[in-house]
Amino acid sequence: MIRSIGCMMLAVTAAACATPSQPGGTSAPATEIQVQTNREFDIGSGQEAHIQGTPIVVRFRSVSNDSRCPTDVQCVWAGNAVVGLTLTQGEGPSTEISLNTGLDPKVTKLAAYTIKLVGLKPAPKAGKPITPAAYVATLEVILE
Repeated sequence: MIRSIGCMMLAVTAAACATPSQPGGTSAPATEIQVQTNREFDIGSGQEAHIQGTPIVVRFRSVSNDSRCPTDVQCVWAGNAVVGLTLTQGEGPSTEISLNTGLDPKVTKLAAYTIKLVGLKPAPKAGKPITPAAYVATLEVILE
């Protein structure tokens, strides 16, 4: 009895300490994040990244296609996922772009900056669909 109470308290404590990017996190991620140039950052589906010291805002809209090879399957081709982003520079109009994990383009230019898709999480598993809200893109905004 005491042992099961201890296990339950440990589980509750672990769940309370989990961040939204970790499995088990209970709160939604912030919709706006502040990031630096020339550093990789994670951005969740629906989030906006304000690039510090620049007028650039990157919004992760969606993943429109995910044909990446599941991690528990042996594939001939690694596959590809298409990540939809909205880029805004200052008060100018927004531009919608798509970057790929396996095919080109993996990068795009906006003024003196290069926006690069570094990766996409979670990795697919056979028979387990990924919900749109679960996607997290790893990006980098590089000052040229």
